[in-house]
Amino acid sequence: MPIYMRIAAELGLDVEADREATILMDRLMTGKEDKTDELEYLLKNERVIILGNGPSLPKNLEDLHGVVIAADAAASVYKRVVRKEPDIIVTDLDGPPDILEMGSLKVVHAHGDNMDRLRKFVPLMKELVGTTQVEPVGKVHNFGGFTDGDRAVFISMMAGAKSVVLIGMDFDSVTEYDILAGKDLIKKRKKLEIAKWLIEIAGKMGCPLEEVSKWR
Repeated sequence: MPIYMRIAAELGLDVEADREATILMDRLMTGKEDKTDELEYLLKNERVIILGNGPSLPKNLEDLHGVVIAADAAASVYKRVVRKEPDIIVTDLDGPPDILEMGSLKVVHAHGDNMDRLRKFVPLMKELVGTTQVEPVGKVHNFGGFTDGDRAVFISMMAGAKSVVLIGMDFDSVTEYDILAGKDLIKKRKKLEIAKWLIEIAGKMGCPLEEVSKWR
């Protein structure tokens, strides 16, 4: 929480809105099975490959061996290039709509800015784990992390992954998708800086990161 509060102050986030979104997410999961045990089963003692949606992603998807987690829009790139769906998708629902049609286990993040998307899409999902960046409530968990990519790193570490490989984590580059989607590129670049910082924190906490030299 101290790390999150620092991020919230830096980005001007509405902490109370995040808490409201967490309560909403828990309510939307009424009657749904919390798939946290399945998430841990998929990741524990495994080599985990986390895909960020950076420009370098498409050219680094050959011969991947491990459990594949895609951060939001990276799932679309992975499916287009490899013609397979990732095992897990970590998303706050601001990516392309085709990821919602994939059979991957979805880790869906609730925050103050995506409550409308939560109301629209969560009721349609079956394979689901809910997350938050504030205090956990009911079926909504806080495993750590802030952006989809670094949250995937913390999830892997908490689940007991044997090793974690990062691909397409281009911390200095926005993508064509970000531009076409009309995202605030200044804020996007700031979030990439935060993601890199948090992944470095995860490494210091003992996350078994591999191939750090591939970070962009």
